Amino acid sequence: MHPGDAGFTLIEAIMVVVLLAILAAAVLIKNPIEKIRLNGAAEKVKTDIRYARKLAVSSQQRAGIEFRTDGYSVYGVMNSITNTAATASSDACSKDASGNFVVDFTAARCAELSGITLSPSMKVAFDSLGIPVDASTGAPLSTQTVTVNGSAGSKTITIEGQTGTVTD
Repeated sequence: MHPGDAGFTLIEAIMVVVLLAILAAAVLIKNPIEKIRLNGAAEKVKTDIRYARKLAVSSQQRAGIEFRTDGYSVYGVMNSITNTAATASSDACSKDASGNFVVDFTAARCAELSGITLSPSMKVAFDSLGIPVDASTGAPLSTQTVTVNGSAGSKTITIEGQTGTVTD
């Protein structure tokens, strides 16, 4: 370099690189956390749909799940499951203050799932064979889908009409 040339010193260049690395890390860390939250919520919803199906088969009575935008409730014999099912779960997000099997994404007890929403709002019941049926009439349902939405995207969960199999 010539004495009159202007430029950056090595220390200035290193500081710029370090600052850019810190900013990039902050952006990259936020996105995976949101993706983990979305995947965790989708797994929870799938597991609880399977639970409602197994409850119907094991009790040989209709059981189901009612989806709302902010969460869902699991029902046995189409009445709210109290105490026994919810108490058996060690997941605090699966039971409300009364012991009902209610998952509410806006409740403090479900803080790890905040920002998650479901669509559409609907009821899916399962008959004694685990086949999805209309909660009101008991008529067999075609394949149903529930979408779990979060800031990292969405995941679609499918309940097969003929078998009740739950997939994503």
